[in-house]
Amino acid sequence: MKFLSRDFTQKERILLIVLAVLLLVVFYYYVVDIPLRDQQAELESRKSSVEAELTIANAKVEEYEKMAKDLKKMDGDASKMESYNNRTNEINFLNDLLANTSSYSINFEPVTVDNNQVRREFQLAYTCGSYNEAITILEKLSKCKYRCLISDVGCASVNTNTAITGAVNVTVNATFYETLVGKTTDAGLPEIEEQVTDEALDEAAQQ
Repeated sequence: MKFLSRDFTQKERILLIVLAVLLLVVFYYYVVDIPLRDQQAELESRKSSVEAELTIANAKVEEYEKMAKDLKKMDGDASKMESYNNRTNEINFLNDLLANTSSYSINFEPVTVDNNQVRREFQLAYTCGSYNEAITILEKLSKCKYRCLISDVGCASVNTNTAITGAVNVTVNATFYETLVGKTTDAGLPEIEEQVTDEALDEAAQQ
């Protein structure tokens, strides 16, 4: 006990001060400095990631704006409106148009009729090697010999983490227009189908 109650010598006091300073430095290093460094490194990593995403987003915006301008140039002269039913020729045209793409699908909606005008809406989805190739296909579609109106287009890079470069996936909503003037068949027209159904019901009732 005497040892603990005695006064410290000058050397001991200096050693205790040095020890206290070392403990404070160690405490600061592990409790303050290391967490701050880790937080700073995490923030720098997030900053780099956000900057990369921003660069990609800006590049995509530029590509979409370019696509909008390119599509605006495709108006051209009105093409011929074929007589109903021109579906086979339209399908053959689309198959030839998309023959060189990596893959594609075509989906037609049931036709709609307004007076003498027949509208045949359809959707395309295709993958091609580049944005320029996608635009070329869209331009040929908009200027094909059968009257066609493109209503909506979507384009995205196959690699979704980059801007629109390299291979692209394209979706298209469009409509072929035909006329009932000079038509060669009534098959597939909604009004005719309803008329046939009504006649069949009348005959069944009479029997």
